[in-house]
Amino acid sequence: MSRAREEDHQVAGPSTSTEVVPVDQLSIDRQQLIRQAAACYEQTVKNINVLNSEDVQVGPKFISVSQNVENIEVARGRILGLQLVSRQMNKPLRCSVAVFVCWTLVVAIILISFIFYMVFNKNPTRLDLDIHEPWYLRRDDWYANDDRGITLLNLPISMVIISHSVREYCTEKYQCVQYVLDIQRDHLTENRWDDIGPNFLVGGNGYVFEGRGANVLGEMVKYFDYKSISIMFLGNYVYDKPTLAMFDNLSVLFKELVNKRVLTTDYKVYGQCQVIGAIVKPGPNVMDNIHHFDHWDPKNRSSCMTLQYS
Repeated sequence: MSRAREEDHQVAGPSTSTEVVPVDQLSIDRQQLIRQAAACYEQTVKNINVLNSEDVQVGPKFISVSQNVENIEVARGRILGLQLVSRQMNKPLRCSVAVFVCWTLVVAIILISFIFYMVFNKNPTRLDLDIHEPWYLRRDDWYANDDRGITLLNLPISMVIISHSVREYCTEKYQCVQYVLDIQRDHLTENRWDDIGPNFLVGGNGYVFEGRGANVLGEMVKYFDYKSISIMFLGNYVYDKPTLAMFDNLSVLFKELVNKRVLTTDYKVYGQCQVIGAIVKPGPNVMDNIHHFDHWDPKNRSSCMTLQYS
């Protein structure tokens, strides 16, 4: 009998701590938990005392956040506003880097071109002298034809060269105007020059005509045009006689050219035969009176021919 009890005891084995809970009991516990949670949620706090505290928020807190959201394809390249087309979306987009580089190059080219234009390509302007005498005729006064372009001299100049036209002599204003127009026409058509050759011309009555002008490269004495102011006496001074008014008015002109820094203060006056040699120009009658110019230089005076004209 005792042995049977021992076997029963061995079969039963030692007891374990695992307790089997019925399913109905689990449902009851879950419902109880739900009721307790609902009761806690429904409870309200009537009074709260806060002492020695900052930045305390009681109850829910709402924060308003504003945010602008753009399509990234549209947001690109807002700097300068050139619109491109997206391969993916086929909508306008702005490519900032490419546009910025392009516009930078354009602006740089414009600025460089402007600087070169202002420094190296200045529009040549004929210098107007402050001579307001009835004997001084500007180009408009003698109805000069338009030139084909002008080249400015490198001022100041230290040389004045005197020549003559080897044409008719004139003493009347409008007669001299016509002769000057004839000379300009021949220089434009026959010589194919850009304008009348000399810088200034002077008639037998002392009228001084603005030819190419004070600061413009003339075309009268080859190899010397770029470094001289050329003066043409209207007439043939192998035979014709110059008047004192011609020298006096030209002296006023030379003084104004010095004031305008076209001529240096120590400029020299020469007859064309003095710088070229073995020619008659400006004629013996001019050379016999050229000493009326204070700045005349007698150098090479003996090289001027007197028996024939050119």
